[in-house]
Amino acid sequence: MLELIKTLSGHSGCNLNLYRDCGKIFLRKDAGNPNYNRRLKKQFIKQQHFDLTMIKTPQIFNYGINKEGLFYFDMEYINGMALSEYMNQIKIKEIVDLIDLLFASLPINQAVISDKAQHIFQNKFNELSGKLDNQNQGIAEALQILKNYDFSLVPYSPCCGDLTLENIIVSSKGIYVIDLLDSFYNSWMIDVAKLLQDVELKWSYRKQKTDFGLNLRLATAKQALTENILSMKNGYNNLLMIYHILLLNVLRIYPYSKDSETLSFLNNALETVMTDIKEMKEK
Repeated sequence: MLELIKTLSGHSGCNLNLYRDCGKIFLRKDAGNPNYNRRLKKQFIKQQHFDLTMIKTPQIFNYGINKEGLFYFDMEYINGMALSEYMNQIKIKEIVDLIDLLFASLPINQAVISDKAQHIFQNKFNELSGKLDNQNQGIAEALQILKNYDFSLVPYSPCCGDLTLENIIVSSKGIYVIDLLDSFYNSWMIDVAKLLQDVELKWSYRKQKTDFGLNLRLATAKQALTENILSMKNGYNNLLMIYHILLLNVLRIYPYSKDSETLSFLNNALETVMTDIKEMKEK
């Protein structure tokens, strides 16, 4: 008999509920409303086929349409701690090893150059431009930077789509990636940009005051991530490209942000990323 254990906080318009059935505990994710069915099906397919070398995704047990007409899928429940929280207690010397593991697990060797990249990014840029306040000096400057940037060499590869510290779970069974999202373009660089959004801009910590210990751990993680990118062939160009993707990511949050706290965070984040880009170009 299906027993609801508890309701968890959902993301992206979905519902998350923890169930027990015949002694087996599992997590059910449903679309929340019929209009989200198509997107959740894409996320379900991505999770089914997403394969990192040393990082796991929760196993999917079942899927279908419920009586409310909502697409759902049942998956393994990972009893662990989000990396955003674990960052408060992880030993400094372990951070580099963890970031190295995450980076080594990215499907970089599966990446190919797509002749559609520039077109897809340009369409996203045009769509976004119409939703933003061009009177905001920071936004206007960021849009100009992106307008002049060539995204044609952004590699196409499998990606999580939302690889934030909140979506990386550390457990006794290993490290898991959860909440895979469909993205306007799939690239390991988008995942790295999402990591930088946390370890440099502190998106996952925007509503809390961070202390010296956490700031030091995040700075260490950023340094380790940067060094991994720079160690690649064409590492500098890759890093510059990732920061342009990060700039686009920050702009994409604006239309959904109404409170002054988040808007202030985004304004500061824009300034930080644009400064990073300028400093990289001056080297």
